[in-house]
Amino acid sequence: MQEQADGNGDWDPDANQRGIGDCYLLATLQGYSRTEDGQQFLRDQVRWDEKKNCFVVTLYDNGKPVYVDVDDYYSDGTKDAQRRPTLMSLYERAYGKHFGFSDLDDGGNPEKDGMEVVSNADAHHVDTWGSEPGWFGWTSPIEDHKYDDSEWKDIKDSVENGKPVVGLTNGDFSDDGTVNAASDTNGDGKIDTKNPGSNGEAPDEEGKYRLVGGDYDHDPKTKKSSHAYTVVDIDDEYVTLRNPWGWNDTPNDGRKGGGLIRITREDYEKHFAHTSIG
Repeated sequence: MQEQADGNGDWDPDANQRGIGDCYLLATLQGYSRTEDGQQFLRDQVRWDEKKNCFVVTLYDNGKPVYVDVDDYYSDGTKDAQRRPTLMSLYERAYGKHFGFSDLDDGGNPEKDGMEVVSNADAHHVDTWGSEPGWFGWTSPIEDHKYDDSEWKDIKDSVENGKPVVGLTNGDFSDDGTVNAASDTNGDGKIDTKNPGSNGEAPDEEGKYRLVGGDYDHDPKTKKSSHAYTVVDIDDEYVTLRNPWGWNDTPNDGRKGGGLIRITREDYEKHFAHTSIG
């Protein structure tokens, strides 16, 4: 981890979330980790203190910097694919130490509990709530599962400018979150269904996948939930996401490795009703 903090080592772009309910934080950290500038920002907020023999992580609490001593990490927290702790592990532990594990574990808002805590960013969001005309010129809010052109532009420009962008699956899951999508089936770190991978493997494959959200576990004893994904790319047809789980599920309970998944814009605005931008 010290090499990663010093700039002499990289870390897995997948957070590989396990037993802690902090997708809002991990998706944010993935958002910073996808660019060199973002990685350097995360490094700049972590320093090694020789006297204390620990890392000191800078977070922000209501806009004020706090300096959290970190000398361990969560055993069931974020790690790389080889189960080794990363720089993201330090941020996760710092968050839990400062705000309390229950606050870390109970989910959160990506902009308020993720972006503003990590960077003190002036974060905002766009959503799929529109309006319809009512009586006497009044308008009523309505969930139309649509982002307008200006909102799509905000999302796309922010991704292209290296800002962290996180989508939240609090939309329509009447289809159980099943979508036609592509994932990084050849394991070369990107999605391309037309050309062979940079590792010489066959092009990535499309298929049926389940987005995480709604009544995901089909357990009547648990509440419906939402999940945070990092938006890593967007074009006129597709939105490419990174699931902080580090994998994506198929409808038959299968699992495809790697967190990347590419869905249509239509499926994004149907299932992701809230997009946070740092």
